[in-house]
Amino acid sequence: MITVNRIGKHLGAEISGVDLSKPLADDTFAQVAKAFFDNEVAFFRHQKLTPEQQVAFTRRFGVLEQHVRKESRLKDHPEILIISNLLDENGNAIGSQDAGRFWHSDLSYKKEPSMLSALYSLEVPVKDGRVLGDTSFASTTAAYEALPAETKQRIDGLKNVHSYRFYRSKNIEAQKQEQARGGRVIQEHVLTDDQLKSVPDVETPIVRTHPVTKRKGLFVNEAHTSHIVGVSPEESERLLSELYAHVIKPEFVYTHHWQPGDLLMWDNAAVQHKATFDYDLPLRRLMHRTTVRGTAAV
Repeated sequence: MITVNRIGKHLGAEISGVDLSKPLADDTFAQVAKAFFDNEVAFFRHQKLTPEQQVAFTRRFGVLEQHVRKESRLKDHPEILIISNLLDENGNAIGSQDAGRFWHSDLSYKKEPSMLSALYSLEVPVKDGRVLGDTSFASTTAAYEALPAETKQRIDGLKNVHSYRFYRSKNIEAQKQEQARGGRVIQEHVLTDDQLKSVPDVETPIVRTHPVTKRKGLFVNEAHTSHIVGVSPEESERLLSELYAHVIKPEFVYTHHWQPGDLLMWDNAAVQHKATFDYDLPLRRLMHRTTVRGTAAV
């Protein structure tokens, strides 16, 4: 029997009584899946997982994605995206150093955006006894439910464009500004035309119905949404700014304080998330992410 301890007001729970390195019985997995979708973000402490074990567990939820950034995939396990600030013996980044700079949901720019992501912490940065590199999550379902009736009516039926090209351009510009201020230097991998063509822009509803829970949520995010379809650029920017600010109000947010051995899962159809970059080498951070394909947003 698993134990579920709700932490955040609208999202975030610790699931205990489970060893994810071992295959879960069907009834136990069903309990874990229910707890996950009920809480939108769930984590398991003190896990000891090999890449094969992480892949096997998350594959129980569906088909695993291979990220477009081939250079950041784990060798021999392309389903795993390395998220890290570590360098190899030649001084090259071993994974994605800048994942999560903006609020986003993973792979929202794909025709079939991600259902869930699972991030396993191998190393976490610690300074003066305090773990750095928190990750914050915001419930887009709770945020939608709290919207005024007139705003719900205004956005009903509207679509927004999710664009990986838009994200890459925005991220590169943010890196330049950060470095100009004397901030950390990020190794930027230039994607090929074929890589970019593999993730064309997609139109999705601003209000999305969750494929499992059937709750409605806001499916826009500052990282990937380039604009709202069918309105002026000025109106698009105004409305998006309003929605972005609303989603991340404190009452809708859970912030996770990492420990080594955490396996944390989040529901990309129900939450957005954002990293905290308050660390740099020689403080080390190494994580492995698996991502489960979802269904087209409706």
